[in-house]
Amino acid sequence: MQVSKSFQFVFALVIIANVCVWFYARPLQATWTNVPPAPSQFAAHATGLGDYDLSYRMIGFMLQNIGKVDGRTQALRTYDYKELVKWFFAAYALQPESNYVPMMATYYYGATPDGEQARELIKFLKVAGSSPKGERWRWLIHAIFLARHKVGDMHLALEIAQVLRDMDSPNKPLWTNMMIALIKNDMNEKSEKEEAYLLMKSMLESSADKLHPAEVNFIIGYICERILTAEEAAKDKICELNKP
Repeated sequence: MQVSKSFQFVFALVIIANVCVWFYARPLQATWTNVPPAPSQFAAHATGLGDYDLSYRMIGFMLQNIGKVDGRTQALRTYDYKELVKWFFAAYALQPESNYVPMMATYYYGATPDGEQARELIKFLKVAGSSPKGERWRWLIHAIFLARHKVGDMHLALEIAQVLRDMDSPNKPLWTNMMIALIKNDMNEKSEKEEAYLLMKSMLESSADKLHPAEVNFIIGYICERILTAEEAAKDKICELNKP
């Protein structure tokens, strides 16, 4: 079968175009363009074609792998956490009872050394930990940790600790009520230390029978070794229990 000249000409053009594209694209590499814009609530729902569970998992999978391009992993400090937190909220709205995205936010993205990024993350953890169902209070504990040790904002940590204390959750352990006292003591102000002492003492007097012996020992040791000075501890009756 004889091939027409017009076909041969078109075929040659295709080959030439293919070679040109190859030479143009050969040096190009995948580049990190940072976190893409978060979807609207409607778009987040549509990700899984109306299946909210599937949409949640697809977004979660994307968040789990974002930043891994051309075989390299980007440092957390390069992420746009403001946009990232919008993605967390979009996923949370799809399945607020799931711990998958909050756990990822805490244990992976919470490793950032940047205080301002951690502050953005706290905004999400405060919402994710506000539900009294299950053990959602744990996300407030992580938010307190980030506020104290990454952001360095003791007042923000205290604000979250007060929310944690006031939460009516049957699964919340008693030791979570210590957080306010721990934060107030770390503020290193006399009035705050006095309040921390009263909070710890009150907890010891009202709940000692409900606490594990190790927790009781921790409270006594904390009062006598961290809140009170050596002179004050020597005069305090509680500290007599701390003597070997």
